[in-house]
Amino acid sequence: MELSKRDKAKNAIALFRYGLISPLVNNTYEEPSKEDYYRKVASITYTLNGKNIKVSTGTIKKWFISYKKLGYDGLVPKTRTDLNTSRKLSLDVQQKIIDFKKDYPHISGTLIYQKLIEEGYINQFNVSKSTVLKFIRDNYLLFGDDGKIDRRAFEMEFSNDMWDADTSHGPYLTIDNRKVKTYLIALIDDASRLITNAKFYYEDNAINFQNTFKEGLKKYGIPKRIFLDNGKTYKNEQLSIICANCGMELIYTKPYSPQSKAKIERWFHTMKETWMRGINWVDIKDIDELNDILNDFVTDYNNKVHSSLKINDRNISPKERWFKDQDKIRKIDNNQIDEYFLHTAYPTIRADSIAHIKKIEYEVPTKYIGKKITVKYDFKDRTKAWIYDNGSKVEAIHIVDKIANSKIKRKETMY
Repeated sequence: MELSKRDKAKNAIALFRYGLISPLVNNTYEEPSKEDYYRKVASITYTLNGKNIKVSTGTIKKWFISYKKLGYDGLVPKTRTDLNTSRKLSLDVQQKIIDFKKDYPHISGTLIYQKLIEEGYINQFNVSKSTVLKFIRDNYLLFGDDGKIDRRAFEMEFSNDMWDADTSHGPYLTIDNRKVKTYLIALIDDASRLITNAKFYYEDNAINFQNTFKEGLKKYGIPKRIFLDNGKTYKNEQLSIICANCGMELIYTKPYSPQSKAKIERWFHTMKETWMRGINWVDIKDIDELNDILNDFVTDYNNKVHSSLKINDRNISPKERWFKDQDKIRKIDNNQIDEYFLHTAYPTIRADSIAHIKKIEYEVPTKYIGKKITVKYDFKDRTKAWIYDNGSKVEAIHIVDKIANSKIKRKETMY
């Protein structure tokens, strides 16, 4: 079930609030004190779905305290919002703006706005030019006269200060006499070059990335930041909520700037040159076997001395570099991570006690008939789903078994 406009608006507000307090959550703000950070944030005018707003220092403090107490749920508005969602740029419009800048790097924002109106992507009465110009600025689509962007090499100081993630094309496997393409999703720790997880899939999508990400967090703890590109696999509301729950900053690369992902791209190159080209893919029977031999390669890589990693002029491995910062690594209980990665839906319960969520029907207690409830479910195992109330798990629900229900004796006959 798709979220209603009101629920989307509430999530948009919660994610906006988290964006302002995330440097406080991760202790990554650069100001001399929290009070200085509060004042800096309060001095800025923000645009949220077409509206210009300012936030007081007291409000920012309140959000920070609420987040520490209740997590992401503490940032979701509990009252009806008047957020003007009609002026929000749709994903199609955002992509069209990016396409304009890709095809015509020196096109002005004003001309893009006019073209969007002329081609029917937006209505000038619902979307202002300032909204389009802000999207261009916020996504680093402004180029200088030479079309060049300032790119400077950087490196995090400590392990788990930031992870990078990306997807690379994998080999074709022969399954049932049919060639099937694979995709490799991988995460690397910026400071140590440790591969925190890597896994092949038959599809490059948001679900598979979140699964890879979750497994990495369980093994190596919670990074302060996660650095991703702008593709649909990585840029979605569910991932934003997951990162907010885990207390991570979610950072996206500048569009069409692969140089920003240099470390993970170098690892993909190393992996292909030193491992992938030496595999006889005909002998691989399925993706599980492929991932087994990939795990062996990743283990060897993580434990092998790296030319750019040193301690006291001694070259060390990514694993040793990562362990050097153990006292700075933040970890969360695995069960809590599982809960943070649950997907959320807001179904209205039908008269037959059914909640319809993403083509799956769940049976819920009759007391919820006619009510709109919050359901969280496991994206990899849809049999696991629970009703939540005010951020707390209330009770489990199950996929409906209509055949079993037909055999239940009812108090009153329908005949």
